[in-house]
Amino acid sequence: MKNIVIPGLVIIGLVLLPGCQSRTNEVLEIQEYTGPIAELGPAVTYYSDSARVKMRMEAPRQLEFGNGDREFPEGLYLQFFNTEGAPTSTLKADYCYYTKKEDLYKATGNVVVKDVETNDRLDTEELFWNQKKEEVFTEKFVRIEKDGELHVGDGLEAKQDFSYWKILNSKGTISLEEQN
Repeated sequence: MKNIVIPGLVIIGLVLLPGCQSRTNEVLEIQEYTGPIAELGPAVTYYSDSARVKMRMEAPRQLEFGNGDREFPEGLYLQFFNTEGAPTSTLKADYCYYTKKEDLYKATGNVVVKDVETNDRLDTEELFWNQKKEEVFTEKFVRIEKDGELHVGDGLEAKQDFSYWKILNSKGTISLEEQN
């Protein structure tokens, strides 16, 4: 009887062994987590250079990712300052995503840029912001109110403080009349 039991156990072991091995492989196939590693909210961040505030960033909710990217799913408000600390312009959007690899912010949904001094205003649905170059740009439709005129077109290149801007494919300019 011993002669039959030992070979029987070896056969059963050989049959079950591959089953255990495949389960081990299943456990080892853990997917990498790509979601946020931190969540802030509400968040207010100040950026400075040489001890002078250059920008204030406010967001109801900010998500931080392991690769350095940031998401602002409930919108973003930026306020830019000149060297004397006075506000120069603002940027507001319904949604924003920062890509660290490209060092680029992409703002979407009701994007509005305003020049604080002149009250000039830019409206678009998508705007990219390069913080290092201090410039904004888009290929989407833009609407700019400046000096009693309305400028519309597709595409824009501008300084982040809105002191210079250029519509790439202008569709026209309309003079706005003040009504009493």
